[in-house]
Amino acid sequence: MKMFKKILIIIPIVCGIIFFVVMKKNKKPPVRLENKERVQTVRVIPLEKMTVVPRVITYGYVEADRTWQAISEVSGKIVWVNKNLKKGYFLKKGEILFKIDTTTYGLAESRGVADLMSVDARLKELEQSRKNTGRLLAIEKKSLASAGQELKRKRELFENEYISSSDLEKEERSFLTHQTAMNNLQNKLDLIPSQKKALLAQKKSGESIVTERRLDVARTEIRVPFDSRLSVVNIELHQFASAGTVLVEAESVDRAEIPVFLTPKSFMTLMPGKSGTGTGTIPDMESLRQAIGITARVRLPLDDEMPIEWDGTFSRISESLDLKTGAITIYISVDNPYENVIPGKRPPLVTNMYVEVELRGRPVSDRFVIPRSTVHDKKVYISTPENRLEIRSVEVESYMENLAVLSHGLKEGETLVLSDLIPAVEGMLLKSVEAVDILKDLKHQALGEAR
Repeated sequence: MKMFKKILIIIPIVCGIIFFVVMKKNKKPPVRLENKERVQTVRVIPLEKMTVVPRVITYGYVEADRTWQAISEVSGKIVWVNKNLKKGYFLKKGEILFKIDTTTYGLAESRGVADLMSVDARLKELEQSRKNTGRLLAIEKKSLASAGQELKRKRELFENEYISSSDLEKEERSFLTHQTAMNNLQNKLDLIPSQKKALLAQKKSGESIVTERRLDVARTEIRVPFDSRLSVVNIELHQFASAGTVLVEAESVDRAEIPVFLTPKSFMTLMPGKSGTGTGTIPDMESLRQAIGITARVRLPLDDEMPIEWDGTFSRISESLDLKTGAITIYISVDNPYENVIPGKRPPLVTNMYVEVELRGRPVSDRFVIPRSTVHDKKVYISTPENRLEIRSVEVESYMENLAVLSHGLKEGETLVLSDLIPAVEGMLLKSVEAVDILKDLKHQALGEAR
């Protein structure tokens, strides 16, 4: 039994020695592996010059192009109102909004007309008085001439002592009486033109008062000056309206306006590359619009597949920069914002609606358009003809959404690497896979045909 146990111990040891000797005899030297360079697979596109439409996306709130306040020019009780005099209702140009009681102003007009009639009667009376005075003056002149001849004859008789001095004095008094009467008539006749002038002035003043009273009567009827939509209503039937009070506010419906804000750099992106020579005169807004050449598209920022859009027009630019932000304010107009309304699908462009505005400048040619993601801290990755990575510095002219526009630093026909290499090592070996779909999409986006 003891011998058997010793054999069991020795057998594994012997087997191990035999296995070690066999392995040592069959040992092979280590295989030397060749050092292969790592290849990075990347997506690439060939660089092509193309035409670019500069675009800037901004946002703003819709405003009415024109607003109107119905301010009462006269005071009085409201005696009639339009049935549509409610906030949000549409009214046509010339429709009457409300009427103010005309009793007070009508009575004032009647008093003025009566005063004018009184002045006209006095003018007729004065004219008749002028005619009568003229006739009396003619008669008095004849009587004075006769009295003068009689006085001359009495003086001759007195000198020849045919009459007494008392008779001569009596004749002289008669002559003086006729002369005084003639002078009084002449003075009365001379005063008639000035009296007539005073009456005519009084008549003119009365006519002005009557015209003013008639205007007051006309002001009691308030009409809409243009097609509009009511935004504020502060009056009701039988209420008293005080002069100078804002009773109704309305907004035009033929045009809407959207003020948007741009940084000076964004605004310069939309400007044409070549500007005309200045004339030295103050330009008008139409000349500025033609020189800048901005067009616009207004969109309602919804998640629907079919965007809701309106054609916009560059209307004007603000006279100054915003003090807080330094931004430029540009006003975009949209004609007929209530047209083509489809309930539940296409709403109208109403006041205070938040919208997206895409501004477009004139097309610019000979530009490289690349995805914005391919610009890494003002550097791009280029695949050389030897399929090696070249890291090249570039200067970006502008950014548009997910695009970068370059005019210098690249050459047509070179290969741009789209993939983001981590790490990006200058000269590393690349395996290029051309992304044809990306290049087609870039061409469409450069022209603004796709978003």
